[in-house]
Formats: sequence, structure tokens, C-alpha cells
Amino acid sequence: MVPVVIGENLKRGSRVILVKGVAWKTWHAFIYYCYTGIVNFANLRSQRTPDEQSRLEDSPPHCSPKSMYQLARKLQLNNELLSRLALKAIETRLSAANILDEAFSKFTSRHDAVRVMETALLLKHRNASEVLQGLPAKMEAVARGNIPNAGQVLTALIMQIPDPNSATNHC
Repeated sequence: MVPVVIGENLKRGSRVILVKGVAWKTWHAFIYYCYTGIVNFANLRSQRTPDEQSRLEDSPPHCSPKSMYQLARKLQLNNELLSRLALKAIETRLSAANILDEAFSKFTSRHDAVRVMETALLLKHRNASEVLQGLPAKMEAVARGNIPNAGQVLTALIMQIPDPNSATNHC
């Protein structure tokens, strides 16, 4: 049941936004951020490293930077500081070891700024052994239709392939 909001109960200039699909950890971290201006992001699942912050009881509540980015975008925060902080947190947690998984994720396909940033990082790490080893399996999954959201990233990558006809002839 959706609560009914009567106009008299709203303060002047405020608005009500119904936001569905947000985890408790994200709400908890968001409310903490609203009161303190401090946000504490957890590692990405693709980092495959334990999150030390989850064990510290004194630390501010932490959440996924992806979840917080989605929430900040849903809430359409005026200054977008929180979405920028979350985007930066995502970027700092990316490496050659996890960029393929992240760049071809459903989350990335839904957010233009994330896709642009991750595509640039994938190109930066394209010669890293982790990317070179993982790319054939990732392309096979794309070809089989197992990654239906890969179109935009794949197109961006293909557009970066140099045109052999544009190379100057030095003969």
C-alpha cells in the first residue's frame, strides 16, 4: 500500500519522490550523508577482495557506490555532488582485473556517464594481460547473446579501431 500524502502535510517548497528498489544499506548511508556530508563506499563485487570497512563498527555506514549513484540519479539531487562522489568511487575501484566485467555490466549500460568513463578505462587497460586473457570469453558471451546490454560499449570500442586508410603513407 502506498501512503497517501495530503497537500497540507507538505512543507512549502518540498516535494515527495517515490523511490523503489533501494537497499537498506544504501538508504542508511544516504541518510548519514545527508546529516554529516560523509559517505563511505564499499568495494565493488568485481574486486573480489574482502571489504574491511564492513568489519569496523565505528566507521560511517557503507554501501555500494553503484547503488548510491543510482539513488542520487533517481533523486535528481540539485548539485549532483553525491552522484559525482559515487562515480569517482566506482572509477577508483576499477582496474585491469575487473574492467571487462564492469564495462559490460547491465549497470553500465543504464548510465551514460559510467559507460563513457568505463569505456575510456577499458581502452586504457586494453593491453593488460587480464584484459587480453578475458576478452575472448567476453566477446564469445556477447556473440551468444548472453550480454544483451553490450551494444553501446562494443560500438564505442569498435569506433576506436584506427582506420587503416587514414594512415599516411611514408614511402
